[in-house]
Amino acid sequence: MTKVNRGPAYAKALLAELKVSGSPDARSIAAQLQLDVTELDVQGFDGGLVRAKGTPFGAIIVRDSIREPGRKNFTVAHEIGHFVLPGHDASGAVCGSSDIGNWADASQELEREADEFAAELLLPTDYAKPKFRDESPSLNIIQTVANESNVSFSATAWRYCDLVSERCAVVWSKSGKISWYKPSQEFGFYLKRGWEIPKGTQAWECFSGTRTHEHPEPVSANLWLDERVVRENSVLWEHSIGLPFYESVLSLLWIKDRIESYSDYDEPEPEETDPYRLDSVRRRRE
Repeated sequence: MTKVNRGPAYAKALLAELKVSGSPDARSIAAQLQLDVTELDVQGFDGGLVRAKGTPFGAIIVRDSIREPGRKNFTVAHEIGHFVLPGHDASGAVCGSSDIGNWADASQELEREADEFAAELLLPTDYAKPKFRDESPSLNIIQTVANESNVSFSATAWRYCDLVSERCAVVWSKSGKISWYKPSQEFGFYLKRGWEIPKGTQAWECFSGTRTHEHPEPVSANLWLDERVVRENSVLWEHSIGLPFYESVLSLLWIKDRIESYSDYDEPEPEETDPYRLDSVRRRRE
């Protein structure tokens, strides 16, 4: 049985119930849920949800010194997720910067669920997918949509890989190592958390301060991917941007052409094929 991803499912249901279309506004949605949003000079956390058990209302606190408006908006949406999602009423009252938009830590299931709720709430499919259509993969289009939608850069990049049909992955690296990555459904490769960014990539140049990058560029595929399964001299396209305030780099990888050295579809067909034999080769051909 396929496991239902509760975060996006509840966000979709909430938008439908509130009859929200276009670009959703997190604070307006909070108001409809009787959640007051207040920015305060607080330390130690980015967002918090305060509510009395058994009551249908509460308050969201947002650290006022968060730099980016999109990050503040995502924090509000994240706390709405804690308010709406079942089982989140027993979670901690505050969320630190490492709890919000940190897609890496699978052990924090409730925080991950609230992040996925927030991404779906702020960038619903009907609104966001047309904005990504007919654009070649790059961080430029992701940044444009993030600015237009008042959503954090990283959350928009995550949502991009949810919605496009290209073979893409977004990678967040910190201190020269991969913290998390999000592949599109078609990407087809695995990247390892904690893996050190190699010299020769745009991401390495961002960390070393040797170059900034305005556009995607081709790089050797085996710098990012397991060289045992990619063709010799194959390339993928990379666009990386340094985020000095976070000591991080955000990268978008795009496999434009096939780079695999081997695929299941390369298996030779048998000399004789029984027309009534439903084996894997016949299923692939059909």
